[in-house]
Amino acid sequence: MTDVIAGQTVALLSQWYPYDGGPLTDLDATPSITITSVATGATALAATTSGVTHPGTGSYGYAWTPSAALTPGLYLALWTGLKSGSPVTATETVTVVAPAAASATNTSPEGIWYATREEIKSELDVKETARSNARIDRAIEDASRRVEGLCHRRFFPVQATRFFDWPPRAGMTPWILRLDDQELISVSTLASGGTVITSNEYNLEPVNFGPPFNRLEVKISTDASFGGGSTYQRDVQVTGLWGYRNTEATAGALAEVLDDSETSVDVDGPTSAAVGVGSIVRVDSERMLVRERRQLDTGQTLGGAGLTNQNNAVTVTVASGAAFSPGEVILIDAERMLVEDITGNSLLVRRAWDGSTIAAHTAGATIYAPRTLVVTRGALGTIAAAHANGSTVALWVPPGPVRQLVLAEALTDLLQGRSGYARTAGSGENERETSGRGLADLRASAYTECGRKARMRSV
Repeated sequence: MTDVIAGQTVALLSQWYPYDGGPLTDLDATPSITITSVATGATALAATTSGVTHPGTGSYGYAWTPSAALTPGLYLALWTGLKSGSPVTATETVTVVAPAAASATNTSPEGIWYATREEIKSELDVKETARSNARIDRAIEDASRRVEGLCHRRFFPVQATRFFDWPPRAGMTPWILRLDDQELISVSTLASGGTVITSNEYNLEPVNFGPPFNRLEVKISTDASFGGGSTYQRDVQVTGLWGYRNTEATAGALAEVLDDSETSVDVDGPTSAAVGVGSIVRVDSERMLVRERRQLDTGQTLGGAGLTNQNNAVTVTVASGAAFSPGEVILIDAERMLVEDITGNSLLVRRAWDGSTIAAHTAGATIYAPRTLVVTRGALGTIAAAHANGSTVALWVPPGPVRQLVLAEALTDLLQGRSGYARTAGSGENERETSGRGLADLRASAYTECGRKARMRSV
């Protein structure tokens, strides 16, 4: 038996003898090779002599590269030829293994966060500098991983193919596949032993509480079953969306035509207001991770008489208020301003936002906004693709308790770091590290609401 990973090349070899233990002997002509699925009979390679080599007397070879999309399972390679005018055949079995799942190649949890840089900065009111950004990013990364450890699960959605042994061990219920920590949101394809199990032949459970789903059950009213492969290893193949929950909100839209390789994405005002560094966004079927934000000319200029350098000068006159969104941060000269409300063509702003310095601005000054997102394309098991101008941008929303705890953990780390990890309360025997009055409560709440509890069994 020969193994090959789909998408890679395997050398198949047939050798011919006139009788058992005899010498190798050539056939009348080059034999043909056909490859079919043992489970379904489907043809993976139609009969061909093209590409068949003759490396030595009585030996014929063929370099087969199964498609990366070929269903994993057992395949039969059939060699057919003539010897002294009579038909002769030889067979070889080939096990096709799926390529590494997307979850194993491009979805490491590092860099996937449950809060954004902007959310932390709004809590701390820190100045926009590369140094503070780096410290905040490290704190969010650490906090996100700690919360995953506390809750015993990862929350972000991953499109991937994953494999399970069947039977996983003796004594398992024959129609139930327990996923344990590999939790499912939805299934696109389920197969076992190379045979597809259709959606009307299985249930996702628990039906009343999922997603996430922690087990797949074959309907006992059907003829479907797990097993049937040549071995128990990787017998069950599940392609779907893995994770805790896929809760999304419409953020806005693209402001450009996007090809499949660009990593700088222009978006509209509502998207700029809704997303931050660390957000997971989706356009069509492609997910992207927001890694940075850059300023983009909004096409608008400061109208009216301009702005004075006084805090009560909070009205920014523009040609079209509809081009902006509440919650968006705009940049005029070197001063950032938070758009708190919009009335007609007037933006009501909070001056000197994000650590910038209030200043006077003359009419006609260009208005910028962080509407260019620097992203990781084709993230979380999806494929980078082209997208039309105006395509909807959806924002993945992490569970509320998880987001809140990540914020609290990151803030605590940052504040402790600034004090050399010396923030304490009390004195003497009662002295303790200060970590925030409600941090323990937030941890308990996040675990209660979103933590994965142990599955109990009785013997």
